[in-house]
Amino acid sequence: MSNTELINEYKDQVKSLTDKVKEQAKELEDKDAKIKRQLILLEQKDQDIEKIKEKIDKTKEELNDIGAKKH
Repeated sequence: MSNTELINEYKDQVKSLTDKVKEQAKELEDKDAKIKRQLILLEQKDQDIEKIKEKIDKTKEELNDIGAKKH
């Protein structure tokens, strides 16, 4: 192989590796965005659960008050 051929081969390999790095970076960004969306959904679910617990507790108190008034 001549020097020119070696240089061209090297350039092709560098380009190929650069393309792979860009592709993997894009995949990583996509996965990161997906994880962030899932975390937001989890946080919203946790908030919903807390609200439901508060409503349950309030309902229990109201029932206890009603029960206490009957006795």
